[in-house]
Amino acid sequence: MTRTSFTLKPFVRFTCMQLLFACLWIAHTHAGVAYAVADRLITGKIVDEKGEGLPSVSVILKGTQRGTTSDLEGKYSISVPEEAATLTFSFVGFASQEVVVGNQATIDITLKTDQKALDEVIVVGYNSQSKRNIISAVTTISGETINKRIATDPVTLLQGQLPGLQVIQNSGEPGNEGTQLRIRGTGTFSGAGNDPLVIVDGLPGNLNIINPNNIESVTVLKDAASAAIYGARGANGVILVKTKKGSGGGFAFGYNFNLGISNPTAIPETIANSAEYMELSNEARTNSNLAPLYTQSQIDLYRNATDRVKYPNHNWLDDLFRPAYVKNHYLSMSGGSKEGTTFNVGVGITDQPGVMIGFDYKKYTMNLGLSAKVHKRVTMGTDLQFRVGDQKAPSNGSTDMFLSTMAQSPLYPPQTADGKWIKRAYPNELGNKNTIATVYENSTTKTKDYYAQGNMSVDIDIVDGLRLENRAGFNFQNTRISTFRPVVPTYYYNDLSAAGGLDVGTPGLTAQRNDLVYTVFYSQLNYNKTFGSHTLSVLGGFQQEQNQSSTLSAARRQFPTNSLTELDAGPLDGQTNSGTSAQWAIQSFYGNANYSLLDKYLLGASVRYDGTSRLPNDTRWGLFYSFSGGWRVSKEQFMQNIKWINDLKLRASWGQLGNQNIGNYPYQSTLTNRNYAFGGISTGFAASALVDPNLTWETTRSVNAGLDLTAFNNKITFSADVFNKYTFDILRSSQVPLWLGLDAPVINNGAVRNKGIELALQYNGRAGSDFTYSIGGNIQAYKNILEEFGKTEISSNTIREEGHALDEFYVYIWDGIFQNQSEIDAWAKQPVTPTPGDLKIRDINGDGIINDQDRTYQKGRYPAMQMGLNLSANWKGFDLSAQVFGSVGQKIYVNGWGIEPFRQGSVPTTDWRNRWTPSNPTNSMPKIYVADGYAPVQNYNSTYFLKDASFVRLKNVQIGYSVPKSLLDKIKINTVRLYVSADNVLTASKFPGLDPERVNSGNYLAYPQNRTFTFGINAQF
Repeated sequence: MTRTSFTLKPFVRFTCMQLLFACLWIAHTHAGVAYAVADRLITGKIVDEKGEGLPSVSVILKGTQRGTTSDLEGKYSISVPEEAATLTFSFVGFASQEVVVGNQATIDITLKTDQKALDEVIVVGYNSQSKRNIISAVTTISGETINKRIATDPVTLLQGQLPGLQVIQNSGEPGNEGTQLRIRGTGTFSGAGNDPLVIVDGLPGNLNIINPNNIESVTVLKDAASAAIYGARGANGVILVKTKKGSGGGFAFGYNFNLGISNPTAIPETIANSAEYMELSNEARTNSNLAPLYTQSQIDLYRNATDRVKYPNHNWLDDLFRPAYVKNHYLSMSGGSKEGTTFNVGVGITDQPGVMIGFDYKKYTMNLGLSAKVHKRVTMGTDLQFRVGDQKAPSNGSTDMFLSTMAQSPLYPPQTADGKWIKRAYPNELGNKNTIATVYENSTTKTKDYYAQGNMSVDIDIVDGLRLENRAGFNFQNTRISTFRPVVPTYYYNDLSAAGGLDVGTPGLTAQRNDLVYTVFYSQLNYNKTFGSHTLSVLGGFQQEQNQSSTLSAARRQFPTNSLTELDAGPLDGQTNSGTSAQWAIQSFYGNANYSLLDKYLLGASVRYDGTSRLPNDTRWGLFYSFSGGWRVSKEQFMQNIKWINDLKLRASWGQLGNQNIGNYPYQSTLTNRNYAFGGISTGFAASALVDPNLTWETTRSVNAGLDLTAFNNKITFSADVFNKYTFDILRSSQVPLWLGLDAPVINNGAVRNKGIELALQYNGRAGSDFTYSIGGNIQAYKNILEEFGKTEISSNTIREEGHALDEFYVYIWDGIFQNQSEIDAWAKQPVTPTPGDLKIRDINGDGIINDQDRTYQKGRYPAMQMGLNLSANWKGFDLSAQVFGSVGQKIYVNGWGIEPFRQGSVPTTDWRNRWTPSNPTNSMPKIYVADGYAPVQNYNSTYFLKDASFVRLKNVQIGYSVPKSLLDKIKINTVRLYVSADNVLTASKFPGLDPERVNSGNYLAYPQNRTFTFGINAQF
């Protein structure tokens, strides 16, 4: 059982209330000022391009909150001051208009359909296209929409926003959220992985180092037609990130600050009463045929004690978790000149303590975007991003911190009043390390991370329509990791006798340095030309990439004092060191062509020829390509009488891509150190693995069909895609006998198919003159099948077998609890003799024996469907946004700490109060046992441990208020917006663990996600 954690300091609530009342007062008094001058009446009629009256059009006196709306015939009237006034006319789906009133008494307006949504230019691959002409599966989101949520990690902001993109956040650990990105599901089981390629400002980069405030847009390329231009890097899809640029026309200065308070979304409800814990422990040990640990007199001492210092009921989780205050600052400057020079500079600071003690993360970011037109045909620019990360964490890591804390009983606190650290209450108890001591005694891993990425560009307009683009970029990363494990004495609480040292591993210091340098260059020609009703766009280019990495580590043990944490302070005896380095390169030739006839018949093709150092000479070059076509049905004559459709487009694509992320030397026989006897022990080198000299590309073929629709004056946008993605020649390790003494070779063997559908719908509306709103949702449903694999492989609870989902669950069926001996006697014979209260396992094949033949397939390895819902509204300077994210059909196999009781003495959750006993013959939980090898339960990987992880989560709610511009003009400020935000507000789920939003099986106690309440201010000068 879990309990929701919630803490919000009174001063935060009081401050928010003060700000809200202040904003309401400003809005009220400012609105009153506008009416304090003499008025005159303006009337008119508002029609569309066909001359038909438009109802509910907003008519606003610019610079005020005074306004009205048109009636059913499009007529309106509004009072304006005698002095100069401007009216703004706006309606969803139409381009807004501003009219200076002057001496006019009647103003009639014709609103034109807003083509901006269709004419929006989207970055796709190495070029840009108008949204209306895109004929591949592409989805995009603006930085403004992304930043309606507050997060330190920009990846998490994409969750639930883009159909086809799955974002799973496995942890709330500062600086290590464990975020996983997948585009259209899991396509391979090889070491090549399923991570998509990330492109930042045109070149491969890292999304995590970008400050979210500096993101202009994010585009996801989902099908082969859009990703084939990236060839061997695009098999798992591509994410294109465009950072903000400056603009001409002056200087702008901005500052964004927010302060948040975080708590765990939920923490376990554990047995914190010592006497109850001792009785449950004895009961579990008796049920497990083990001797009880506690005597009745010891139990009575804790039950009847008046001295709760000596005989406590201690909840260790209260020591482990705390409220954490998160601060973000972002300062930006941008501008430009009329001559064509623009700049954008941003500096960010994030201070993120963890909700689990001992965790702390500070991040410093900087971005620079600069562009200059040095000649009428030559433009030069640069885009740079820098990040410095400073992370501190306990040396045993977040998962072990949680698990080990659960393995501490309530019989003792972490520390005595005089500073002695406690190991256990009694020597005969089970238990684990004192996690609180590891934090306060500086058993710590410190990670310093320096990351830079950027590019320089020179673009030359040779002649009209022909452009030469050149880019040179780099990624640089230097990581320094230092782990110190001190010598700390511990004691038994009952008599304070010595209990040995703190169990944190071998005391000493380990220092490690990782370096990575990646360089890339490309040069391409772009040609764009319109010939009457024909439009042609062609590009061709060359790209060269190179990556070098190295690792160096050293360790010394048994330091003379915990105060010295430098490597030289440790003794020379037993010191170790190691180091490795690796490099790879890839060379590419690529091209793309798009053709449009009459702006309604669309064709596209892409090709890329890649050569990689990761494959043998005979197979290292691969050809990847795609074809696509589209039909803008709405441009046909027979559609012209269907007035409610603004644009309707059908599209389809086919293509083939590759994957070369398979390690650096998979086809070469690498050497490793080996000792051998030759007149003593000598050191030499020997091959470490077998290799396949015919290794070739892992390949993905993809078919996609889609529809794009805008309707009702662009109020509604809808898109639908269906796809079939087939990955074959999967790179995997083959099977070799263990006696061979060599690692198995990487070979091409296996195929996986993913099929699915994606839907997205959005409605933009208005109610009255002041209220606008937007409702958007998306759904994605996928099916995964392993089509080729060879010999079936079965693990503890999953299976790889042709015709089933990749790593589908393969377990016994739990059929309830044995209530009595007669029920056991009548049941199929189990290999471990059960007793009343144990798990009942179903005899699948009916042979009267429970064995491996009774394991069966269980769906739920992957979500059957994921969905996102996004809401926003604006009213008189106030704005509201909300995001809901959900996942249906996924199951998680959870066992170990938290689910199973008394593993290494771990405290049971309060769920075990409903355990099976002769007086409580429940059929939902077995009798309590010691989870360190209790065969009647633990010998069966069964559906008892397979939990439904479907959930719906209110991911974010934000309310903001923008101070009226007329008030800010007096103090020379452009905009000021105050806002409050809440993340991970509510979760509806049957999952018994801490958080259903995970991809792993095993112990359910990982670092929890955070529920965060934030106050912020955003000002532009």
